[in-house]
This record gives sequence, structure tokens and C-alpha cells, in this order.
Amino acid sequence: MLVSRAANSDSFTVTTPSDQEIRMTRVFNAPRTLVFEAMTRPEHVAQWWGQLGEGYSVPVCEIDLRVGGRWRFVNRHPKGEVAFYGEYKEVTPPGRVVFTEIFEDFPDTVSVVTAELVEENGKTLFTATVRYPSLEVRDMVMSTGMSRGAAISYDRLEDLVVALQQR
Repeated sequence: MLVSRAANSDSFTVTTPSDQEIRMTRVFNAPRTLVFEAMTRPEHVAQWWGQLGEGYSVPVCEIDLRVGGRWRFVNRHPKGEVAFYGEYKEVTPPGRVVFTEIFEDFPDTVSVVTAELVEENGKTLFTATVRYPSLEVRDMVMSTGMSRGAAISYDRLEDLVVALQQR
């Protein structure tokens, strides 16, 4: 795994609290309003989501942040492209967002993501719990290296929120 210089990189954890869930947590050195902004505005998301290294980009980043609104991200990488999309089910700024997530290659497999942000002493604890339709789907996702990619993406998010605080 790449060694990161991003603050709190070692705070990233991935657990499987149930047969159908993956839970990721991480601390960010920023107030939750700023972390929420960086996680929900297209101009910011395109700078960190799926940014795993040279040759990665997000040419499509659409967000309609409201209940019933839709989102779609396309990640371009050295071997091609992958796309994800979904619908917002709950939007409670700056502390909680619930949305569906669908990998475009498997449109019948819908997961539900609950993202929560809690601020303490100027830092934000981020928790994302992803519920999959089955143990098999959860395990397949885990086998893809998703946790490594998420760790790198969240390090890029940390870099972004630090830069945004300096603006």
C-alpha cells in the first residue's frame, strides 16, 4: 500500500459490521461544514474521488443534492472508465447524507450508503456505512481492492480540505 503524507491517513478503518455491510471511518482535519462541502460539490468531488494516481480523472461529476436528486460520477483510469450513480434519499447538511449507489456495469445491484459527519475540536469524524443486497455482493466489493482505493481517495480529500481552509 502507498504510504501517505496526508494527515490522519492512519485513522482510516474498514470493518464489516454485518453480513451485508461495509463501514469506513476516517478523521479529517477540518470542520464538518467544510468536509460536507468537499464531499457534495462537483468541483470538489472531481478533485479527490477516485484520484488514485497518475492517469486517473473524473470527467463526469454530476450532483443534484436534494432528496430525490441524482448523482453520477465517471472515473477514468489507465485501463478505461467506470461509472457509478444513484439517488439521494436523505440530505441533512452538514451531518448526514443517505443515497443509493449503483455500479453502472451491474445496474440491478443497488447499495445504500449512509454517510455521517461528526465534529469535535475542529476535526471531523466521517463514517460511511454501505449496505449491500447480500453477503456475496459485499464480499465481491471487498475483493476488488475497494478499501485501498477509498483510503487513497480520502487522503486526497484530506489534502483538499486543508487547501480549502487556506483560501
